[in-house]
Amino acid sequence: MLVVGAGPAGLAVAQATASAGLTTLVIERQKEIAEHVRTSGMTASSTVRGVGAPPDTYHSLESLRIVAPGASAAFPATAEAGFCVLDVRRFYRWLGSEAAGAGARIVCGTIFRDVLWAGDAVAGCVAESRDRGRYEIRARVTVDAGGHRAQVSKRARLHPGFKRFGVGAEYELVAPHVDQREAVLVVGERYAPSGYAWSFPWGGTRVRLGVGLHHADVRDDPKERLARLLQEEAAVGLGLAEAAITEYHYGLIPAETVAPRFAGDGVLAVGDAAGHASLVVGEGIRISLRAVSRGSSLTSFEERFRREFGRELRIGAGLNRRLAAPGDDARWNRRVELLATMPPELVFDLLQSRVRPWPVLRWLARRPTRLVRVGALTKAAVARR
Repeated sequence: MLVVGAGPAGLAVAQATASAGLTTLVIERQKEIAEHVRTSGMTASSTVRGVGAPPDTYHSLESLRIVAPGASAAFPATAEAGFCVLDVRRFYRWLGSEAAGAGARIVCGTIFRDVLWAGDAVAGCVAESRDRGRYEIRARVTVDAGGHRAQVSKRARLHPGFKRFGVGAEYELVAPHVDQREAVLVVGERYAPSGYAWSFPWGGTRVRLGVGLHHADVRDDPKERLARLLQEEAAVGLGLAEAAITEYHYGLIPAETVAPRFAGDGVLAVGDAAGHASLVVGEGIRISLRAVSRGSSLTSFEERFRREFGRELRIGAGLNRRLAAPGDDARWNRRVELLATMPPELVFDLLQSRVRPWPVLRWLARRPTRLVRVGALTKAAVARR
């Protein structure tokens, strides 16, 4: 088993296959796991608990505030709707230690260059490293866990890659006055004309401040919007006075629905390489870890994944296109006002692209006239079901 990419999806696959007794090799282009951070790290608390992550790899939050130019809404975390922000490096490296402990070998500083073929089947890859130059790695199954580039998938003719991306720029800050209990999402034309901005504390005095835009919808530079947000943070109430920048991150995430095919003869794509992210807030870690942890044969992985997660991801893609479309601030205000009427568990369901009938019906039963406004919000998502 050859896994290309040592992100959460690749490391989860490696741990699972090594635990099953398969000889497993992971190659990673960075010099070490999570050398560069490319995710804001916000995910469901149930995800990290489900994989047994140590408490020092994540920071639990007590509330979420969503801010529009003329409206805001706050939602407390509950037992059912808890969320956290990862210490990304520590969490990824813990996943790596779990995979290595199960018997997987992880080699960093190694770049995928091309696939190897045995007839019509993928039989491994051509890799390159500073120490060895170019060399071949033969494998019965090659897993593309290389992220949004989907290089293995494209070279293996598994799927054609992606054209629509979310582009994010993020500062890591030391902010002595930030409220470590509260995450903030910011919407509106000034900071995120097609997407959203965020402030996610992750313990101590640390916080990630970012802006994500959809380049299929606007051509704005998220770096410029991010600099503006930091300069004007007091207007949003982020508590970032006297904050100092310690790192800068930049990354892409596919903003389309699931790849048309992600399992083939000798090859499998997972995570961002397969479009496995929940697109309402661009979260891929939760789906990747849940999907792999379920366990199944490689031949049935795609069928099982589509059965279990396909509806959720189609809804997320539909909501993403509707919510990310450029619009005026009055529309953002109306959306946040609508969210303010929802119970926390329903809001967190929507942020994770889940639509469970009973929470929705209980909420609508209080004021049936909300059906009209909800229909306008979810029309695109429902149409893709």
